[in-house]
Parts: sequence; C-alpha cells; structure tokens
Amino acid sequence: MRKLVSILGISLLTAACTGAGASGPPGATPVPHYNVATGSDQLVLQITTGGGLAPISVRLTDTPWFALYGDGRIIVHGPAIGNYPGPVLPNLRQFRVTPAEIQKILAAADQAGLLGPDANFNATDIFDASSTSFTTTVDGKTHTIGAYALGYPVVTVDVALTEARKKLSGFSDKAGDLPTFLGRDVSDAGAYDATSMRIFTSPTDLSDPNLKRQVVAWPLTADPGTAGEVAKVPQTRCLVLTGPDLETLLTVARTANTLTTWTYGADRYSVYVRPLYPDETGCPAS
Repeated sequence: MRKLVSILGISLLTAACTGAGASGPPGATPVPHYNVATGSDQLVLQITTGGGLAPISVRLTDTPWFALYGDGRIIVHGPAIGNYPGPVLPNLRQFRVTPAEIQKILAAADQAGLLGPDANFNATDIFDASSTSFTTTVDGKTHTIGAYALGYPVVTVDVALTEARKKLSGFSDKAGDLPTFLGRDVSDAGAYDATSMRIFTSPTDLSDPNLKRQVVAWPLTADPGTAGEVAKVPQTRCLVLTGPDLETLLTVARTANTLTTWTYGADRYSVYVRPLYPDETGCPAS
C-alpha cells in the first residue's frame, strides 16, 4: 500500500537551518547533536514508497513522499484528488522546520535505526506490496534503509526483524504526521513549485470510443517523439524542461489529466510529468 502524507496547514517559519544542537544545563544528559548540511539543495532525510502493482507510468513519475533539506525545507505529498482521471501535475506541498526540529526529527530517525549500516528489512510472505526506502545523510555519511511491505503484519520467528520493522513503521508514522510529532499548530505553507520537471512522452491513440479523452495541442516546438532521450519504458522518451519552456508546457498541463491526449501534427501522445526535487537533475538512467 502506497503511503501518502496528509500534512495539511503547515506554517512557514523564517529561521534558517544551521544544524546546531542544543546542550542542557550542567549535569544534564547531553542532547544528541546531528551535523547536517545547510544548503537548500542538500538532502538530509528522504522517504520513498513505491513499486508493487503500480503501472510503469506511475513508477516513472513517483516522487519521495517526504524530503527534508539542509535549510529546513520539507517537501511532502499533499492530499490526492479523488476524481479519475487525476491531474497530470502532482500535488506537492512544502514548509519549513527550525534547526531544533531538524534535530528532533533526526533523533527519532536515529532511534528507528536509520543511522546504522545500510540494510533491508524485507518480508517475503506478502505478494506485490510496495517497498519503502529511507535515505539519511548525517555527519557527511549517507545511510540507506529499506523495507518491503512496511506496515503489513508479517509472520516470522525473527525477533530482530520484527522489532526493526516496528521501529521503521513507527518513524514513518511520525514523518507522516509531523504536526503531532513536533507538537505545534501548523497552517498551510503552500505548493512546491519545481523549477525543473521531467516530461515523459509516449505514442497513444484514440481507438477506444467509450473512453472520453481530453485532447490538447503539444505547446512546444520540440517534437515529443524525438526530443530528449530514450527512457527505460519502451517507446517512451524523457526530456527535462526549465525556464520559459517549462512555463509554456505548464499553461496546458495545469488543466490536463493523466488520460489527456497531446497532439503534435498527426501524432498523438500520452504525457506524464515528474517535478524534480532540489537535489535532483536530469532524466533517470535508462
């Protein structure tokens, strides 16, 4: 089951992240201090969930549902639109946390085992569930922890595996409900407007008379059948748009859905959009 973050109403704080930890009074137990990068494009913690029975087009456009950066910005999935077909542009939200709150999040991540050696805590008795991956960078070291079918009950005699998965699931729940975890009121900080996006195009047709599709014209001069580079899905291409080209495409994409047919001359295409996060560039390796 794919996990969606339901963080609504998050306040935009103006404090910049310095990575500084706090120390208690003399004789008190020291507060853990986690050294992190402070750049706006430097990833501190990311959680992704995907795979399973999701179609290839969904896998191409999947984004992390939680991404924390060095300046305190967090990008999450906003509420999904219930209508089908859904919009071609995903609902991504952003907000900021304070340096102290970054430390609190990382302390919880540490307790969940995310700062240990890279590992996978997989369940093998469940078919075609999704996989969750946690990537954390602290003190200049990146740790990657994975878990298949996280959140599902697993029948196993391995006590260590059961406990590890329980901790990961608990941290995932905290990341998915930060207002409760951080203990403060929040208000919506607004949309994440990516400055670059991957655009995936593949040939399509209008052969199904029972399927009513929106039809729009491809707004760029570049041929969607040859522009960009070959993607890992057959007959699919990927191009990265920025600046004026991106804004030109968005004028159409903002009202398009996942079943919209895009025309270029006599050709017809399906188009999928994948906003890039601050630490991401280019198309995925084919």
